[in-house]
Amino acid sequence: MNTKRVIWIVVAIVVLLFSYRMVNRLSSAKEIKEDRVIPVVVVAPKIGPMEQRLTLTGDIKAETEVNVRPRTTGRVEEIYVKEGDFVNKGSKMLSYVFGIKPTDDLYEDMVVKSPIYGVVGMQLVKVGDQVTAAVGGGANPVFVVYGIDRMKIYADVPEKYYAFIAKGTPADITLDAFPKDKFRGVISNVRPVIDPLSRTTQVEILLPNYSHKIKPGMFARVDLVLKRVGNATIIPFDAVLGETEKYVYVAKNGVAKKQKVELGLEEGNNVQVAIGLSPLDKVIVLGQRVVKEGSKIEAAK
Repeated sequence: MNTKRVIWIVVAIVVLLFSYRMVNRLSSAKEIKEDRVIPVVVVAPKIGPMEQRLTLTGDIKAETEVNVRPRTTGRVEEIYVKEGDFVNKGSKMLSYVFGIKPTDDLYEDMVVKSPIYGVVGMQLVKVGDQVTAAVGGGANPVFVVYGIDRMKIYADVPEKYYAFIAKGTPADITLDAFPKDKFRGVISNVRPVIDPLSRTTQVEILLPNYSHKIKPGMFARVDLVLKRVGNATIIPFDAVLGETEKYVYVAKNGVAKKQKVELGLEEGNNVQVAIGLSPLDKVIVLGQRVVKEGSKIEAAK
């Protein structure tokens, strides 16, 4: 056997030995990887009430706002009220004749009275001003009176939520002026058309205000309760995987199992599982993006 042939045989043997060792290493690594136990965190679904809410904003308005206009024109001689005063229906507010009495023949024409019960929000004249007739024969307004036993909020609701709102839908309200206080109102009217430009409809919300704490013009945040489930199956939203077909991983006998779910309401970081889970399931909430079907797992204690 010549030297050249011996060298080739030796090289071939070395290559075969190297290839054998590499195959063994890859096989061992694969076995180790397949046998790896993945640490995870699991939780049981919570059972409890869940609400779907929609947050809107709007300005507070008085339920009634009246521009007070005199019957005739004239020069203001006496003013009996000021801004912030509460007046009853029929209370005198100003007159064109100093010291005029109810028994005087011109009393009804010379004295301006409030047409409603409410608060004087704006005084638009002072003593000595001439109140002149406006177009159409009426006089210019001299006061604005607001009925504030109940307030109104007008807010725009996106079209996709139209089916969830109706008269009587409750509304939780917070005001920038009183950030620690919570107020409760209800939808009193839903506009029956959709604005084609904004794709919204307008709702009117009535808010009791018998303490007169809330003032016209305040800014309000409104939470509408669109839907409520009394005994919802609730899990963290991050536990849910999948784009179109939603699923979670649950721990069963030390193995990760893929489980399809159908979702319902969302509230904060939680989501309702309408179909696919029971209260006894252990849902993987940490490590769910690492495991796959059949992965060996160990739940943290």
